Amino acid sequence: MPHDPLSISPGFYPGVPLSAATFALALCIALTGCSTIVRPPADVADPVEVVLLDHGRHTSLALPAEDAGMIRYAYGDWQWYALNQTGAIEAMGALLVPSSAALGRQWLGEDATPANVATSFRVPATEAHWRITVERHKVAHLRNELEQIFTDHQASMVYNPAYGLTFVPHPDSYSYLHGSNHVVADWLQRLGCTITGSRGSSSWQVEQPASAH
Repeated sequence: MPHDPLSISPGFYPGVPLSAATFALALCIALTGCSTIVRPPADVADPVEVVLLDHGRHTSLALPAEDAGMIRYAYGDWQWYALNQTGAIEAMGALLVPSSAALGRQWLGEDATPANVATSFRVPATEAHWRITVERHKVAHLRNELEQIFTDHQASMVYNPAYGLTFVPHPDSYSYLHGSNHVVADWLQRLGCTITGSRGSSSWQVEQPASAH
């Protein structure tokens, strides 16, 4: 995967001052308050596994690459996530005001598999849900659509080593009501999963269909 020459210096993660983090936590509790439940489809003709990666406050999704290995995709605020501007003002702005969004991508290598993908990147996952089986053609369609965004915005590509992700602008605005958890839930729904509960929550549960047990 190509990296643009523009590279952002690594910063402290998560990098939110206590006052900002406290406010954000209160807002999260008020607006969400429950888990997001993912139910993969029961009947899959051409199965392939995707991995939901829970990083604590945000999530990302790893999809099988076209040939071998996996690619991780993430969504977030452009200033915060792509440019590493993680001060209190940026934190409040990212939560309260719709802003420019970023789509992140990381090639995890040909040896990456659903079972080992959680150890393949810089920012750790508190939990990796890798028993999410979906149709291969739906994964290909979503992956191609995300890759087209990178193709369309090559001139604006930024690599942030703090997260190990290459970013381009995403066409949809970022806000607390349309953050990484919402977008990843939408991606999973497009892959055939049923999503219930709070899409804004960073607490995830995967419930396997009866035929998958």
